[in-house]
Amino acid sequence: MNAFERGPTLDYREHKLPPPLDRYVECAWFVSDTTASASPAERILPDGCIEWIFHLGLPFEYLTPAGEWQVQPRSFVVGELTRFLMLKPASRPNVMGIRFRPRGAYRFFPLPLTHLTDRVVSTSDIWRVSSNELEDRICSPGTDQDRMRVIEGFLLRAFSSTSARPLFESAVSRILQTRGQQRIKELAEELGSSTRQLEREFRAAVGLSPKAFARIARLQNLLHVLGENKLREWANLAVSVGYSDQPHMTREFREFVGQSPTQTDLCKLGKLSRNFISPQRLAELLGEG
Repeated sequence: MNAFERGPTLDYREHKLPPPLDRYVECAWFVSDTTASASPAERILPDGCIEWIFHLGLPFEYLTPAGEWQVQPRSFVVGELTRFLMLKPASRPNVMGIRFRPRGAYRFFPLPLTHLTDRVVSTSDIWRVSSNELEDRICSPGTDQDRMRVIEGFLLRAFSSTSARPLFESAVSRILQTRGQQRIKELAEELGSSTRQLEREFRAAVGLSPKAFARIARLQNLLHVLGENKLREWANLAVSVGYSDQPHMTREFREFVGQSPTQTDLCKLGKLSRNFISPQRLAELLGEG
């Protein structure tokens, strides 16, 4: 039994998108809950993916860098995170999310993704012309399939107006395949690029530096191992997943998660967030090639 086979969960559903969107979008996910009371605050952890969220019911609240709880927009994009995000789910949450693959979000956005890093940005501030109509269609009564058809049409139109970045996509795939242990200078040389060029590609197409993205990939690999709930010795585990030693692992984990790995029970991060770090989901994420 792993850490994710026990405890209460929301009604969490995932749907894959058709080609060519499936290469760039991991899934559309839906969450609903008929519980009358609001859930405790949850930690959403960095995973290298950008999310587009639609609140079909009452919006959540999130903790701003100033330490204030603020109501989220009706629909918005969460850019790349470099540390955990605290959320307060509403009572009876009803949410749709589009999770872009680490190498995929740039194909749909009309701006460099560095502008979204560590930010919650409303849909209307990104796609100004058609966002209100889209938001109304997604948030009106309907089924998962109804909403999928609407979002697929929008994404296909956005996709057709952008061009591929093969250097960037190859670099992301390599970093994920090596679980964040790929040295960036060596990666640039392997791809016939320079570290400076790779840096520019990553800033524009994902919103992070290659090194920062690799650190997040390494964190996700560590979470994958922890989620499998296998016996482990912390010092050996740290080295096996790419850290120089246990203190290095602890420092980075605390920076991203807000607490040390020995203090963290993945089951208690929250009913919503535990779906994002299940071993099955992380195995797929790290296996992208």
